[in-house]
Amino acid sequence: MSTGAGITDVAISDLQLDSQNPRLPESIARTPEAMLNYIATTTSIEDLMSAIAENGFFPGEPLVAVKEGNAHVVIEGNRRLTAVNLILNPTLCSKPSARMKEISQVAYSRGKHLELQTLPVIVRDNRQDVLPYLGFRHITGVKQWEPLAKARYIKQLFDLTPITASPDERYFMVARAIGSRKDHIKRNLDALAVYKVMEDAGFYGIESLDEESIKFSILSTALADDRIGSYVGVCAKDSDEVVQNNPIMDLGVIKREQTEELTKWLYKKDDKGRTKVGESRNLRELAAVIEHPKALIQFKSGASLKLAYQLTGDSGKDFLEQLFRAEAALMEAASTVATVLYDKSAHEVARRIHKTITMIGKAIAEKEVVKDDNEF
Repeated sequence: MSTGAGITDVAISDLQLDSQNPRLPESIARTPEAMLNYIATTTSIEDLMSAIAENGFFPGEPLVAVKEGNAHVVIEGNRRLTAVNLILNPTLCSKPSARMKEISQVAYSRGKHLELQTLPVIVRDNRQDVLPYLGFRHITGVKQWEPLAKARYIKQLFDLTPITASPDERYFMVARAIGSRKDHIKRNLDALAVYKVMEDAGFYGIESLDEESIKFSILSTALADDRIGSYVGVCAKDSDEVVQNNPIMDLGVIKREQTEELTKWLYKKDDKGRTKVGESRNLRELAAVIEHPKALIQFKSGASLKLAYQLTGDSGKDFLEQLFRAEAALMEAASTVATVLYDKSAHEVARRIHKTITMIGKAIAEKEVVKDDNEF
């Protein structure tokens, strides 16, 4: 039955979960039971069940499916489909909670289950017609997926592009399809390729690291820096030029030993729960260390990232940048000091700043004396 606007009512028994759902971990079997159990136990499914049981299935947000044989495979709305299935039969979950059973019982007592025998669905001929819509919704839209799920989805789109086209053209086709940028598409696919090498290596035995716990965004951010990217092989440096590789098409360009090192630097935790790199803001320091042979040797030998970074010479640039920022802030404060009343706290802060500035100036002056002495 058609309800207008391209929406059709489809029997719940004819709707199936999507085995190619990019949000499903690779470790989950692609059986209806395993997929439903994963969605039921890893998302706040009970809240969604309660909302649907109380208010009905919102027709303004239909499921999106493709016809495969006699069934409709739901490409968009797997969590909502799971919620409805559990309202109708909570025992579909291997370990249904007491709340799931209660929601189902209440729905049946109110006759709500009768309204859920069919659901509003937009049916498309093939997956290619649906994927661009998902891109707008979950990659660049307001209901964005987690980074790893995004990358897997982008890979699905990339695989649909013609293999006769150049890599750049294929990246651009994907970007155009979902309203994104070519460099963003490549960055995600580069990170997914490196992730695949990490996954195939069992995440190098790092405790508690797997596809569900990994912070994929840290990896993609790290590889976006050409210095780190070239270290593991997603790009290559030719003199001062950077030549982009395409690891999503050829995993062979990825350097295995360096990938293992990067994985451990980013994700392996010490007994205090800290990694060698620490926060993502430290990735710039890691990139500088990687580019500096002596600093890299020290870092690999056990030196902290902070100590290794000091050997690169970039710390001097950071220091000067900090002074410029401090100067700008102080000049702004100086421009308004005449308009403010006396404040004891402000006076104390000003005294501390003066003391700190004097100390910095003295330390710099002493370094100049040492420099002059060394010239003789």
